[in-house]
Amino acid sequence: MTRRQVWVTAVAALAVGGALGFAVAAAQEDDTPPVTVGAPRLAESPVPATRAELVEAWTAELEQAGKELPEGWEVLTTDEIRGRYLHQRMVNAPAAEDIDPDMGRRVGE
Repeated sequence: MTRRQVWVTAVAALAVGGALGFAVAAAQEDDTPPVTVGAPRLAESPVPATRAELVEAWTAELEQAGKELPEGWEVLTTDEIRGRYLHQRMVNAPAAEDIDPDMGRRVGE
């Protein structure tokens, strides 16, 4: 065998091996788990988006706390109103003890 024949045989064997490997991989069953789809998200944000909606929601949160809109609230930016609304919403959130009175106790007591 000449040197050229050796190289041609080696290249042919490499090509046949690559094609065979590709065919085996393509025919092999996929062991990866199926892709799942999560629960659809709400298109609507739980936080109001417009200034009017924010003022309305902030007013409701303040009323729940027994308060009113502060004087001069009209000059606040929409972002400032959003921040104050979210803060009041956190203040009005029930404490863990109100949700579950046993939350404060230690295990084993």
